[in-house]
Amino acid sequence: MFVEALREVVENTDGALAGLLMDFEGIPLESYVKPGASFDIEVLGAEFSVIVKSVQRTVNSLDAGGAKEVAVQADKVTALIRVLTSDYFVAVALTPNANLGKGRYMLRVAAPKLIEELT
Repeated sequence: MFVEALREVVENTDGALAGLLMDFEGIPLESYVKPGASFDIEVLGAEFSVIVKSVQRTVNSLDAGGAKEVAVQADKVTALIRVLTSDYFVAVALTPNANLGKGRYMLRVAAPKLIEELT
């Protein structure tokens, strides 16, 4: 189920390269890389898990509620990360000219399905 949800996010988002379901310890549960794309989504997830945990601590200290989404845009890749539970997140890596709105939407739609499978 996990790989199918990730495939749906990646294949239905223009400019998406790969998707990942990972825990906050940096251990991947599942990943999907678009055929023909050479991108190591697991390294991205492991590195960004530290950042997302830091963002969560910051918003909690501000009594702003839980962090739901984090986006990091670099010259060559954009990472969209959606927090699913206190233990897991889903991420999608996109090209610079990708449809970010569609990526955010697809992650939001996939989140309940993934959460249901995780619990």
